Amino acid sequence: MLRPMLKEGCFRFYGGCASAERGILCIHPEDAVPEDSEFPITCLTITFRETDQITHRDVLGSLMAQQVTRDCIGDIFVSPGRIQCFVTGAAAAAGMQLTKIGRMGVRVTDAVPFADDYQQAVKSITGTVASPRLDAILKTALHLNRETCAELICRQLVMVNYQEITEVSRHLKEGDVFSVRGYGKFCLKSISMPTKKGRLHIVIEKYL
Repeated sequence: MLRPMLKEGCFRFYGGCASAERGILCIHPEDAVPEDSEFPITCLTITFRETDQITHRDVLGSLMAQQVTRDCIGDIFVSPGRIQCFVTGAAAAAGMQLTKIGRMGVRVTDAVPFADDYQQAVKSITGTVASPRLDAILKTALHLNRETCAELICRQLVMVNYQEITEVSRHLKEGDVFSVRGYGKFCLKSISMPTKKGRLHIVIEKYL
């Protein structure tokens, strides 16, 4: 939202790693670009038994239960037996105190660098739509009726490629990332050519 208002070369967004989607905005002189280490971001590494299932939502809920606001929590990367998340301020102190997430025992440290081998865990969702309209895509992704999906869009609870969208009829394309507050984050992985009946087969990946 702010990007069009900022002068090129005088600002930088950074969230802890190159692939981070949530970040801190730093506005700076053209000749003084901040280093990664200058951003007040801590990487927390949470380890647990690989047989335990801990999700992005579990981590977010546990941190916010410590009276930490969402603005203090950046990207959360989930993999078997290990979760890494970027936090600021009070979230770092609260995260270091965690010994359980849900009923699962965990260990937390801020001494481990972010792992570049991280791979996003996803669940595939398939279905058919008449067109790649946002409300139709949400119907398949969330297993809700079109009216409820339209209401979520109109209530400003939906983002596409990290921008708030209020157009129910907005068309999505392959590779678009969308999120719905309270339901999670998704990627429209593929759209097939129309069938004889004019339907499109779609594959959506839900980030776990």
